[in-house]
Amino acid sequence: MPDFDTLSPEEQRKSLLHLISEHCAGASLEGNTLHYTGQALHVALEFGQIHRRENRFSAQLIFILKHDWFDEELVESCASLGDSLEDAMKACTAEFSESVLKSVLYSLDNPDSETITSEIIGKKYKFHVPEQHLVLHKGKGKHLDPWEIVKDKIPEYLGTKRVYWIKLFSADMGEKQFCEARINGIVYPDLTDLLYQELLSRTDRQVSINKLFIVLIQDTETYEPCPFTKQNVGDLAFLALDKMTDIADEASRNKTFQEIAKFCPDYSIAVELIAFLPEIVSQSVVNYRDNDSLIPVFDYGKPEYELKKSQVRSYGYMADAAEQYLRKHQPSREEVENLLRISGKFETMSRAMRDENIKIEDLRLSPLVYFVSKNYRVW
Repeated sequence: MPDFDTLSPEEQRKSLLHLISEHCAGASLEGNTLHYTGQALHVALEFGQIHRRENRFSAQLIFILKHDWFDEELVESCASLGDSLEDAMKACTAEFSESVLKSVLYSLDNPDSETITSEIIGKKYKFHVPEQHLVLHKGKGKHLDPWEIVKDKIPEYLGTKRVYWIKLFSADMGEKQFCEARINGIVYPDLTDLLYQELLSRTDRQVSINKLFIVLIQDTETYEPCPFTKQNVGDLAFLALDKMTDIADEASRNKTFQEIAKFCPDYSIAVELIAFLPEIVSQSVVNYRDNDSLIPVFDYGKPEYELKKSQVRSYGYMADAAEQYLRKHQPSREEVENLLRISGKFETMSRAMRDENIKIEDLRLSPLVYFVSKNYRVW
């Protein structure tokens, strides 16, 4: 067999996919995709960054998983080191197979597991939690199970989607610590704080890394198909952002919001576009730590409900669309400033930094409050 380095990219891809199928049996290779027919799961990979420093290689592989139950692709990036390019890439496939793919397959194969229940404005949703989960541990420090730390809070983050994938990472490198809690690819700072608190509370700390990937599937008893897709929301977000960049004063703001409400086929999506997009752009541009929560207020009454952003699926769709919009359209400085001007959080943050001399990293912003009518429905 020829050296891995001499293979074409397509041959390298097929070789790596074959390795994945050896780690997790049951797949057939069709073209550039692994098909797990029994679980109706499709796995593909793309090449990320590759670096060489003297005789060491670093490689990044990006894995893409598709399933009819996923409302969007599950994308996982893995990076590893090796004495050769082949070794580095093999390490990536091994880590992905052990930490992510096995967890996905296990959840798809074991529907009759224990359940947890979430609630959104009076409606309950039941999710299956896998009875087994694998924590990847490295280092001399004690094993830490991230799931045990956050599991009591997880129901607050589950919404109407059929599937939620949760990635928990905790690393203690001595002088520096790094933790991260992601749900369907998005970081949630308040949930992440729980991992930091546990890590820093330990008196017997040593260098260690603990990583966990776990998949929760909603029961058919409570699941309802969503009437819109990520693409639908993304298209509407692009239209809305185009109009919002022209807002210059209160009159044009009101007119623009009325226009957005008219071209949206769904009242709830219209309300969310107007409430969420300016805040999403603000956070993306300034990169401050935001709050995980949203508070819808019905008919200008008293706040009764608190939601997490992960429970309102359009928030994640809009966040992805806004990132693409800023990257592809590259709005002018004036247009970006127009978007920031209609962000309540940006105004609050600017005032605190200007008048109270608070550093941006020390800011702790409140949940986003938005006003809705009785017709509002969370998807």
